[in-house]
Amino acid sequence: MSVFTRTDVTAVKFYKNYVLAGIGSTVNLFHKTSTKLLQRLSGLYGQKIYGFVPSQYGDKIFVFGGKQFTVVSLSDPEQSNEGTDLLCRLFEPVVCDDWLHSAVWINKDVIALLTAHNVVQKWDIKAGTLTSQHASKDNSILYSGLLLKLEEDVLVMAGTVFSEVIIHKCGAERPLHHLKGHKGVIFSISCEPSRNIIVTTSDDRSVRIWGPDNEPTHPGTTVEYWKDTNIVCKHEVYGHLARVMRSCITNDLIISVGEDSAICYWDYEGKLLKKALTHQNGCIWSVDSDNTTLVTGGGDCGVILHPLTIATDYSYNEIIDVGVASPKKVIFTARKNLLVMDENVLVYYDFISKVKSTHKLNHDSTYKLLSISSCKQLIAIADMTGKLDVFLEKCKDDAFILNIIDTKLQLGKILSMHWAGNRHLVFCSDDGNVSVLASNNATVEIVARFVLPFCKERWLTASAIDSGSKYFVLGDRCGNIHIFVKEQKDPVKSFSKVHGRYGPTSINIVNNDIITTGRDGTIMYFTIQGDGIKRLSAKDLAFEWVEKFLDKDQNLVCGFQERVFVVYNIKDNCKVIETPCGGGHRSWDAVRYFEKVNEKYEECIKFVYLKDAAINITTFQLSKITSTNLVHGSHAKEINCLKALKLNDDAVYISGGEDTTLRISSVDAVNFKDEVAFKHLSSIRTLKTHAIDDNRFLIMSAGGRAQICIKDVQILKENGTIRVKSEELVDHFIRGTDKERKGNQTWRNCSIDFDPEMRIMDLDLLKYKDDFVIFAGCSDSHLRVFSYKNKSKKLELINESKYHNTCILKTKIITILNKTTLITCTTRGDVTMWDISDVINCNFEPFFSTKTNKSGINALATANLPENQLLVATGGDDNSIHIILLEIPDQDYLGSMIMLNSWQSSNFHSSQITGLCLVGNYMLSSSIDQRVTLLSWSVKERNIVCEFVSQTSTDVADVQGMDLLEFNGDSITVCVFGKGMEVINVPTNQE
Repeated sequence: MSVFTRTDVTAVKFYKNYVLAGIGSTVNLFHKTSTKLLQRLSGLYGQKIYGFVPSQYGDKIFVFGGKQFTVVSLSDPEQSNEGTDLLCRLFEPVVCDDWLHSAVWINKDVIALLTAHNVVQKWDIKAGTLTSQHASKDNSILYSGLLLKLEEDVLVMAGTVFSEVIIHKCGAERPLHHLKGHKGVIFSISCEPSRNIIVTTSDDRSVRIWGPDNEPTHPGTTVEYWKDTNIVCKHEVYGHLARVMRSCITNDLIISVGEDSAICYWDYEGKLLKKALTHQNGCIWSVDSDNTTLVTGGGDCGVILHPLTIATDYSYNEIIDVGVASPKKVIFTARKNLLVMDENVLVYYDFISKVKSTHKLNHDSTYKLLSISSCKQLIAIADMTGKLDVFLEKCKDDAFILNIIDTKLQLGKILSMHWAGNRHLVFCSDDGNVSVLASNNATVEIVARFVLPFCKERWLTASAIDSGSKYFVLGDRCGNIHIFVKEQKDPVKSFSKVHGRYGPTSINIVNNDIITTGRDGTIMYFTIQGDGIKRLSAKDLAFEWVEKFLDKDQNLVCGFQERVFVVYNIKDNCKVIETPCGGGHRSWDAVRYFEKVNEKYEECIKFVYLKDAAINITTFQLSKITSTNLVHGSHAKEINCLKALKLNDDAVYISGGEDTTLRISSVDAVNFKDEVAFKHLSSIRTLKTHAIDDNRFLIMSAGGRAQICIKDVQILKENGTIRVKSEELVDHFIRGTDKERKGNQTWRNCSIDFDPEMRIMDLDLLKYKDDFVIFAGCSDSHLRVFSYKNKSKKLELINESKYHNTCILKTKIITILNKTTLITCTTRGDVTMWDISDVINCNFEPFFSTKTNKSGINALATANLPENQLLVATGGDDNSIHIILLEIPDQDYLGSMIMLNSWQSSNFHSSQITGLCLVGNYMLSSSIDQRVTLLSWSVKERNIVCEFVSQTSTDVADVQGMDLLEFNGDSITVCVFGKGMEVINVPTNQE
């Protein structure tokens, strides 16, 4: 029984006030307004759902996919009892003799189906019988198709493998039209006869818009309409970078989605109105619209609602004239009004009253620094000679600013000025001298002095102060972060080159967490612990220039991707706003606020920037442009490794995959959500966890580019919400030009192995005193042993074996006869045992080796038996499961190990075995053939007995492995992972 499924969303459909989503073989029903999952229903058996066709004759919905179909009914919630299911499957799935592409209701009991060989079948749903079928003369294999109900019969649009669409009436001898022009197979066909539009998409990356070359005289539901019109290609448009998978037609728009994770919004004339990237770079498999909202299902397992106003009402643009001929700086205040500064004047502009006030700046230097406090009420203006003006914006009544401080500072040549909080101004002058000033009535006083460590560009780019006014956190132009306390001139802690050569752009201190942004595309996280500050982790974003956060929750961050202004949602991993402005090198500012619109408070973002000496303001109403997740997306590619953890009543999944991300995800009764994601340089092949305490773990992950990462992760639950705190301990490359291998050596003394293609296929870890020993099986046939020191946080290679002459696929540490043993498996089917009881001083040679499978071993499981015996199960590329029974006659000598018996079978799977679990007297196996098999095993008189118990299917394609979650005697719960993941409960009692 499937507990929950996360895989490609291959079908979505709006129906009344609901959204239907086909996730694997299950039908998921969501409420459109509340976005709540109402029900999950098993639709088909082992086939992905590819279409929903609601009936116009009642509350029935036709569901099909692969070679199967069924019908579900949807009850009216007002007429149903509370707690009863709304969806009900009316009959078991019917299996056809061919793949199904399209369906249409003929009447309340009859439905027509289009198969992959261009055959139209008509089924009596009530009787469950095939009443007729009509084969087309063009017996081409179809990649797509569409059926339209006519007044008298059915119209067929067949998307062929030879790049054309054939339109014919069901059962007719000759086709009505041949739509030619695509240079690849046809992936989808959409049609709206009432609007005279046909849209086709193809793997040639094009979208073609077809229509009659003259105004039709007959309705689109008649055969005469299609006989009398000449259909031509009106527009051929390109907006996608890869294959275009689906399209849909709304009242005003044509929408196409593709393999490049892009949604393109076109008007009927073929003009691209908007292009949005979504689903975390995964393919978008399905799309539908109800003329106000768009729903998409993607390869990242996500289901997303998009408002159609994103294409028609994206933003409101205006140019403000405040009477300044050549503005130099623009900035928003606390009341969302605008400050404009030129060489001699500061202008305050009130957006509500449209009134401006002008303040003369009596400065000797034309170069001025402008900075605004965290609360945005205090504005400081200083020149390089030390002339300082501070203005205060009035909070209540009429809006205006007041000059509260006008003084001359004696600090030397001022290079930078920043606010630290709402009270302290931080100046940096010659030779890295930093002065912190605070107000004292109408003047200022110096409260602290610091000196920046020497660097090439010795001035500040950002500053902050903690709530207790103990720590000053300063960032310099070379990308370093320095921690100062008031009593000391030198930093108590420095983090070298945290950000790029432009330095940090903002520093925020929230509670005891320090968050910095930079123009190197990263957000860095630090924490204050006791008397020290520790670097935790980094988050890489999809754009280089990361400037600042717009909200107090540090979720919306803004910046620039070349000439485009970007607002990014960190939790949902998506861009909220993209608007061209020319880039961030000009003066600009952005503010987030709430405004009352039509008796409802709407979240808005206002963006101001200078371009061609004009003040441009763009306003975004987020409800019109922000997408909503019905199902949160996760990995967009295959999951290679997964570990499930149980924290009290919560399940947490740690997974790594081909999309180069390591994700920690939480699951409650309904929702699956990524809490945090970490990046590797290449694919992640393996991960292991080690519990430090109840909610703290070490996570070791490795994979491509010979990269090993170690993280200290703490998982907390606060007010019903799971929160993940992580510290990156090690990011080590066995090969390559990484800085960690090179260390402090110069390039002359550093030897580099330029072969970054070696991959770490599997690893396991052993607690050794206060440290850890890590065993890594590598693709270059080497077994490498690393020591991880807890105190120094260093990873060192301490041993290496070249015993294997082929790629090592699996490593596993077990204990037998109180001795620690390592098992390795290779691509040649070898199983090898190593004694690692004293790994630091051992000779590191295997004591036993045997060959089980004919080729690579992908899965390994073991069980300790009485009488010095060990059971080892392997599964591999030869589609077979092998079990060997081993014994150690001499308990003091592991080298006396012998094989007593073996068992093997290739009858249970038709493809590679990728996962094995030994639980009690049961064994579970998973395979790429999407089957999970339960076997029972026993050892009788030194012979292995293994018998088939049951088999179930999984909706996860390209299965890469399986992890055991729970065994309670009556059932075994496992998580199967590959292209997605599925938790399956397998009963052990089959009576």
